[in-house]
Amino acid sequence: MAVGELLLSRLHDLGIRHIFGLPGDYNMDFLDQVEAFDGIDWVGSCNELNAGYSADGYARLAGVAAILTTFGPGELSAVNALAGAMAESVPIVSIVGGPTLDIMRQRTSMHHSLADGDFERWVRMAREVTVAQTTLTAENALGEIDRVLTECWSRQGPVYVRLPGDATRAPVARPRQRFSRPGPVVAPAQLDAFAAAARRLLAAAERPALLVGNLPIRYNLGPTVTALATERNWPVAAQALGRGLLDESDPQYVGIYNGGDSADPVREVVEGADALVCVGTTFFDWDGLFTADLHPSRIITLHRDAAVVAGTRFAPVALPAALNCLHEIAPDRTAGWPRNPALTDEPPGLDPTSDEPIRQARLWPAIQGMLCAGDIFAPETGTSSFGAANMRLPAGTTVLAAPIWGSIGYATPAAFGAQVAAPGRRTVLVTGDGSLQLTVQEISRMLACNHRPIIVVVNNGGYTVERAVDGPYQSYNDVDNWRYTDLPAVFARDTAFAAHLARTEGELAGILAGLDGSPDRLTLIEVITGVRDLPPGMPQWGRETSAADYHAKLASTPKLPWGGPP
Repeated sequence: MAVGELLLSRLHDLGIRHIFGLPGDYNMDFLDQVEAFDGIDWVGSCNELNAGYSADGYARLAGVAAILTTFGPGELSAVNALAGAMAESVPIVSIVGGPTLDIMRQRTSMHHSLADGDFERWVRMAREVTVAQTTLTAENALGEIDRVLTECWSRQGPVYVRLPGDATRAPVARPRQRFSRPGPVVAPAQLDAFAAAARRLLAAAERPALLVGNLPIRYNLGPTVTALATERNWPVAAQALGRGLLDESDPQYVGIYNGGDSADPVREVVEGADALVCVGTTFFDWDGLFTADLHPSRIITLHRDAAVVAGTRFAPVALPAALNCLHEIAPDRTAGWPRNPALTDEPPGLDPTSDEPIRQARLWPAIQGMLCAGDIFAPETGTSSFGAANMRLPAGTTVLAAPIWGSIGYATPAAFGAQVAAPGRRTVLVTGDGSLQLTVQEISRMLACNHRPIIVVVNNGGYTVERAVDGPYQSYNDVDNWRYTDLPAVFARDTAFAAHLARTEGELAGILAGLDGSPDRLTLIEVITGVRDLPPGMPQWGRETSAADYHAKLASTPKLPWGGPP
C-alpha cells in the first residue's frame, strides 16, 4: 500500500471518520487518496483556522479528529487552533502536505517558504503547539505514524504529521495488525504508594469533596466520577472547563467553582473541604487561581499520568486507575452541605407582553429554558461564556468551550465540527457579534451540509468582554453592525433557513416559544442588547483582569502556588 493509504488506515483505526481542511498544491495528491478511501470523508472548510476549530469540536464528540492543510500559509493559519487544542487537551492529528524530500534535501527556494531553503522552520513552530511531530518517508512510515498517533491519544493533545509530496504514493508494507488505542500506563508500585498516601489523608476527613476539570471528559470518566460521588455521598463541583461531565440536576452536584467569584454554597463545599480531590483540573487566572482559598496540604490531584497527594507525586499512574483506586478507599461522607439556589430555583420566564429592551439578566435564564437534554451547547468566549456560567444545563448536555485558550471565534466552527460528529443531536450555538465576525464563514458549511443548529447572536455593538476590562467607551471595542439575519441568504441562496430579530423581551419570548424540539432548518436569532449591559459576574471579572493584566495587583495573597496545585 502507499504511505498515504497507510496513514488513512491508521487514522481510521484510531476512530477518525472525517478530515477537515483545505486543498493546497502540496497536499492534493494525498487529498485524492482521502476521497478514494472508504471510511473517511473529506469535509472542506472555509479557511484553515476554521478547520482547526471544527476539528476541535469534532474531537470533543468523537474522541479524536484530523485536519489537512498545506505547507506554509495553510499550516500556519491553523496554529492558533492547535494551540487551543494543546491548552484544552484535545487530540487532533494535523497533517501537512509538504514539498518532496528531494527538494527539501537540496534546500531549493520554493513558494510558501521564505525562499531561504529552510524547510524545518514551520516544523519548529509546530513543536510549540503539538505533543509529537514527524516527517513521513517510505522507510519510517509505519513506525512514525503509530508513534505520533499513540502520543496523540495517550497525551490527549494535537500532533503534527508532515507528508512530503513524493512520500504520499511511495509503497510500504501493509501492517499485520490494526492500530489500537493505547491503554493507560500504570506502575503497580506507584499506584500502591498513592493508595497508601491517599488513605492516610482521607482517614480523618469528615468533609471530603470532588472538583472536576476537563480531563475526565476526555477520558469518558463521567460515570466513574458520578458513581464515586453517589456511593460515598461526596459533593462535586466543576471548573468551567469541566462542564458537561456531570448531570447538573444530580443532588451531588453543587455548581461551578471559580475561586472567589464562586457562589457562596460552592465555595463552602470546595474551600471548606478537609480533603479535596481535584480530578483533571487546571487552575489559571480566569478560573480562580489567584482567589481560590485552597491549601495544597489537603489536596489530592489526579493528573493525566500522575497522582499527587499533598505535594508528593506518584507516577506513572494514569488518571482512570487513580480514580478507580480512590473509589475503593474513599470514606463515606456523613456531613451535609448547602444547596446552591441556582440549581434548584426555576429561572424566571420572559414576559411575552413586554416591549422593554432585552436585558442580559433576562436573556440567559431564557436560553437555559430553551435547552433540552442531550443538546450540544456552544457558548462563545466572552459575553456568552459569562451568561452560560449562571445556567443549569440539562442532563446529557455536551459543552463546547475553550476557557483556557479564550480565543474568540472558536464556537461557530467548533459547533459545525460537533454536528459533523453527531448529526443526530441538536446544536445550540450562542455567540456575540464581535466573535461571530471572525469565523462567520462556517455558517455556509452548516447550510451546505444541511445542518440545523439554533444560532443565537447577541448583538451588543462590539467586544463587550473587552469593555469590561478596559475601554468601555473607546471606539476600538466597536464592530460594524452587520445585518445578521441576512447572512444565511448570502451564504446559501437556495437553502431553507429561518431568521429572527428580537429587540424586546416580548419579541424574544415569541421566537423562543416557536422553537419546539429540533428545527427542520438552520435557525438564526439575532438578539439586540445594550452596549454596556453586562451579564452577571462580568463586571467583577473585568476589574480583576484589569488589575492583573495592567497593574500586577491582586485582591489578596494567593493561597495556591502560582502554577496551581502540584
